[in-house]
Amino acid sequence: MYRKSILLSVVLGGVAGPSSAQVLQPWSEPTSRSVSLDVLRPAFDGGGTTTLTTVNQLGVRWAVGSLVLIAEAPFVLARVDGASSGAFLIGNPFLGFGTAPTSSFIGDIGVRIPIVSASTLERGFASAVGVVGDFQDFEAYGEDLLTLRATVGYRTRAPNHYGLRVAARPTLVKPIGSSSGDAELLLDYGIQGGYDNGRASFGISFTGRGIVTEPGSIGERTVHDLAVGGSMTFGRIRPGIQIRVPLENDVGQALNYSLGLTVQMAF
Repeated sequence: MYRKSILLSVVLGGVAGPSSAQVLQPWSEPTSRSVSLDVLRPAFDGGGTTTLTTVNQLGVRWAVGSLVLIAEAPFVLARVDGASSGAFLIGNPFLGFGTAPTSSFIGDIGVRIPIVSASTLERGFASAVGVVGDFQDFEAYGEDLLTLRATVGYRTRAPNHYGLRVAARPTLVKPIGSSSGDAELLLDYGIQGGYDNGRASFGISFTGRGIVTEPGSIGERTVHDLAVGGSMTFGRIRPGIQIRVPLENDVGQALNYSLGLTVQMAF
């Protein structure tokens, strides 16, 4: 039966062995034209990885008329403590378009293209690091996974700079190639509250991911995390920091927390 363990180890049969729900993570709102780098350092239970083991994403947003083109390029750096070498894994890139951040409506739609190759033991380990370290976006790091996703949500900000964001994101994941099998429908959802005066922001978010197309109780088919973070603006540069903590014991047995750093350059 398809359960949380599938989310964390053998995702849809495609992983040997963590947007993105980033729209609900406590960063500041993205600009219409920007380049960003997100770095997530997962702290696994029992350690076992070097300090430079990270789950990363390079992002580009470019306004075209009333829409924003979105490109995301995930990659993982992974190395076991004591190993003579590690692995660099290129993840499955995302291409799509979304609404401008000035709108109260949150929306995007796009496809994640399956290019991950976990053909060696080291790359398989890097894939597993990405799946567990960023479990709410595991399809970015799994092999032979074609993904379609769409986001709908709403944002509001009061005159005193306090705001709220809510969103839902259905994600269709289809194994292809040697891992060909039935498609699975996932649902990401979350709520974020915080403060943003344009120069500095702080927020807290609760996000979840559930498997819609498999039987079982809600508790068996969902995983959740809590994140706290903030950012500051220095001219066109906006760095930020966050910490994400899994809320289920299933995930917590493998992952204690993840520390995230981001930097965004607006044009």
